[in-house]
Amino acid sequence: MGKAVFLNVSGGGHVIATYGMVGELVSRGEEIVYYESPRFKEEIEALGAVFRPYPDIQPYEGPMVDYPYHHELGLAVMLTWCSLEWIPKLIDEIRELKPDYIVHDSLCLWGRIIAGILKVPAICSIHTPAFTWRVVLANRGYWMDMPEMFFKSLKCMLVFRKLERKLRKTYNLTPISFMDTFTNPQGVNICHTPAELQPNAEALDKTYHFVGSVHTRPSDHNFPLEKLRDKLIYIGFGTICDPGKQFFRDCIEAFRDSEYQVLVNLSASTEPNDLKDVPDNFIIWSLKKDGLLPQLDVLHKADLFIMNGGMGGARESAWYSVPMLAVPTTFETDLNSIRIAEQHAGIRLKPGKVTPQTLRENANKILSDPSYRNNSKRIGDACRNSGGAKRTADIILDYVNSSTK
Repeated sequence: MGKAVFLNVSGGGHVIATYGMVGELVSRGEEIVYYESPRFKEEIEALGAVFRPYPDIQPYEGPMVDYPYHHELGLAVMLTWCSLEWIPKLIDEIRELKPDYIVHDSLCLWGRIIAGILKVPAICSIHTPAFTWRVVLANRGYWMDMPEMFFKSLKCMLVFRKLERKLRKTYNLTPISFMDTFTNPQGVNICHTPAELQPNAEALDKTYHFVGSVHTRPSDHNFPLEKLRDKLIYIGFGTICDPGKQFFRDCIEAFRDSEYQVLVNLSASTEPNDLKDVPDNFIIWSLKKDGLLPQLDVLHKADLFIMNGGMGGARESAWYSVPMLAVPTTFETDLNSIRIAEQHAGIRLKPGKVTPQTLRENANKILSDPSYRNNSKRIGDACRNSGGAKRTADIILDYVNSSTK
């Protein structure tokens, strides 16, 4: 049996997406050593993997320190910085483990570099849409947003280039492009979405495998599922993307008099006390105050999911045939939201165009038209038919075996 090292970023969706493949590989006798932040320790160990915490690193204090870390432009700087900090702390340790292969997230620049230095077969795990220049350039929205993005990215690019040169010189690497920090492709790239949710899927080659996996997070929770009614709108933006306080206030005004119960999972910047005059048909849940919310259990009961267009949420929503009202907060989630709308599994609201009226009108449009639910079900069926964890393990092990012959 083989040994693998998993390297991931510390975003919940990115980590949870790998749980199915980890469990399946362990069941086949593979030894998995998984590097992550301590908050995922119990969950990773419950899958039968060996947990190892990432080493402590010096916090980034450069020119982009105040830039939102989850924004695409600032993220490239942070990923390059983490690579500079982590590679010297990890590479000898991983070399001693003698892994047969490395699985790293598409954002793990350090994973791709370590695998290259150690000459170990590597697999890329993609929780977001798969990005290549062909995918991005095929999207019409990119061209519309390009002038604004160009001016916003100038400072990021200068800082990124400084860090990239240092990284390249230290490890004798070929040039690393801005795109590379978000993609880090390998000979096998596991996309946890079905092809139906991938923007411009036709622009990707055969190294991209769409497996459509959805995995329940093995965590305790204290959410009162018994309080959920038959008619339910669920509003949630995950742990990273944050629409801000005003968005949640707009949601309250939009659905104040609705016949639907509304469950709001607040993002980090908003506290329950920030919401005034909450109607009786609302349940307000706060990650900081109340803990994790069992999203799959909630979606099983929901009639509509108002979300940011994140790939994990879209995949899970479709799994339970729930249509989506997508309000994107980043370039990535905007691409996803466009795809959701193209598949007629939901509606995309343009950023900056959200009001109580537009939320109410578009929610009512989706709820009154069964074709949105039917198309979400079609994508959910595609998830179930894409092979999931078993197909993922087959692809990985076949690739590793062929690479070592």
